[in-house]
Amino acid sequence: KVRYPADPALRDLIDELTSSSARFAELWESADDAPAPDAARHKVIAHPTVGPITVDCDTLVVAGDDLRIMIYTAEPDTADAEKLDLAIVLGTQALSLRGP
Repeated sequence: KVRYPADPALRDLIDELTSSSARFAELWESADDAPAPDAARHKVIAHPTVGPITVDCDTLVVAGDDLRIMIYTAEPDTADAEKLDLAIVLGTQALSLRGP
């Protein structure tokens, strides 16, 4: 599961997260082996403002390096595409209601 099993700092971080978060421990233990570098996968992003967005996730890998670029796209002309566009526009803005 760990790309660098000999890295003590990484091992300590995983141990800390596993012991302090039951959810992290559950996800860590249930994780499958990493997919092939060129694998395309479907994911659901739980966006706090626009709701769940189903996207395709493509991973581009630089040969001989640890660099990976994750590209998320939604099926064109779908509600998910509209939600993704809205999420991009909203960015990290904090939305709140203002009183009169």
